[in-house]
Amino acid sequence: MIIFAFANQKGGVGKTTTAVTLGDGLARRGKRTLLVDLDPQGHLALSFGLEKSPGLYRLICLDETLPEVVQSVRPNLDLVAGDKLTEKVKRQITLSDFRETILIDLLRGSDYEVVLLDMAPSLDVLHINGLIAADWVVIPTRLDALAVDGVKEILTTMAEISRNGHRYRGYSILPTFFDRTTRETLLQFEEITRVFGASVWPPIPQDTRVRETAAYGKTLWDYSPESSSIQGFIEGRQHLGGYHQVLEKMIEVING
Repeated sequence: MIIFAFANQKGGVGKTTTAVTLGDGLARRGKRTLLVDLDPQGHLALSFGLEKSPGLYRLICLDETLPEVVQSVRPNLDLVAGDKLTEKVKRQITLSDFRETILIDLLRGSDYEVVLLDMAPSLDVLHINGLIAADWVVIPTRLDALAVDGVKEILTTMAEISRNGHRYRGYSILPTFFDRTTRETLLQFEEITRVFGASVWPPIPQDTRVRETAAYGKTLWDYSPESSSIQGFIEGRQHLGGYHQVLEKMIEVING
């Protein structure tokens, strides 16, 4: 089993869309995948047209087992949903022994090939649990100064966790809402590529169909598989960027 965390301490950067799209993509490729919602907003369930529910609360606070709280979304894809009761999960963890490892202890030993953690844009005990559980951290970011600062904050937190003994397999920076007609976007993309090199994954183009998809409770693979957010930019006969290329990168990590 490999665990990916989708994290950025800045909100509105596409973490949930990315987790949903890649989770669904992995399931379609035959990977038995679990999505876990660590955000009290509970948007993972809504992204699949489901009601918010206290799956994470039941798992951690009511001592129910993982099979008892998961919801089957589609073949190979299950969900531990969240809602406002996730705030109580944070308080429960704070009062517990071994509080930083509660999440990984509950996930360890499950029969999923891949677990994707959708993290809230905050730095609290649940966020730390997610980062400690993760083997690989994906950091979605808009290409503006504030969001890129969020990338630096996550990397700083990961470095602190590493100094305390946790070993990551790696991390990736995923540029989202990429608008190649905007000068700031291009300058920020050039800068993070210069600094982080191969850790920068192919960018996700800005695409109005992402908002439409969420409104219909469908994933991009269902609603608009030929959209630019999935297929990337078309230059000549090549597709550049998009979730399709990012999915291939993720599968390389899983199989590596």
